[in-house]
Amino acid sequence: MLNCIKMDLYRMFRMKSFYVIGIILAAATFFTTSMSVLDYDMMNEQIKENPQIYEQEISSDEEPVILGMNVTIPTRPGEMVTVYDQVYGNLHGKFIALFMVIFAVLFSTSDLSSGYIKNIGGQMKNRGNLVVSKAVALFLYTALTMLFYLVVQTAAQAVCFGELHMGPLKDMAAYLATQTMLHYALLLICMAVALITRSKLFSMIFAVFCCMNIMSILYSAVDRVIEKLGIEGFNMIRYTVTGRMALLEMTPTVEGYVRALVIAVVFGLAVTVLSGQIFRKRDI
Repeated sequence: MLNCIKMDLYRMFRMKSFYVIGIILAAATFFTTSMSVLDYDMMNEQIKENPQIYEQEISSDEEPVILGMNVTIPTRPGEMVTVYDQVYGNLHGKFIALFMVIFAVLFSTSDLSSGYIKNIGGQMKNRGNLVVSKAVALFLYTALTMLFYLVVQTAAQAVCFGELHMGPLKDMAAYLATQTMLHYALLLICMAVALITRSKLFSMIFAVFCCMNIMSILYSAVDRVIEKLGIEGFNMIRYTVTGRMALLEMTPTVEGYVRALVIAVVFGLAVTVLSGQIFRKRDI
């Protein structure tokens, strides 16, 4: 098992996409931060002309999730944009997740498409361990990417705004840790889809759809079916990984953290066990 993990980690760090996606993520972070400077200046100009144009909005667990990628910072007029505001906007909008799921699909299918898996699959007593080793590698990738993004975002904030305000560090650390677990669960879901379908194209489309909230159409259909069965007020998106990523508040309660972590752990374990069982039994 340890050798499998070492092999996947070595393969992950040797993949060109690991570095290419990281470079694109850094460039995109600088670009979106520079755009937020324009939005911030425009917002302040509008508030000077019409002080009533902005009303204070309070985030709630019932905040609707719209189709597409919606990256907005929660900064109020007159306040300085902080690094935490940028982190919240990008993670809440699943902007960073888009880069991560693309790599997860490429990494999960790389040994399948090359045929290398056939060379080592027959030597394994339990091929499910290959899935577990991929999951371990993706956990390290998730943690490193989140750390890398935080460093890049901090640098972009200082360069684009000319000053640096981090925001409440304790809240940011708790929010970032919770979102890291949710992002990791999403990567495991994409890995499972890639391993089960063996289709890089389908897996990539599925991963992008998840980040674009396209799956909310399916969730809405399930909600209507459940409502017809006599259960009112059920909202499926509140019990999904991508739903919790979008609905997690900037300063959630302990219950909000626990709910998000439980969903991340349950989905992560479920898809890993499922893909491991299927991978173990079928012919590779």
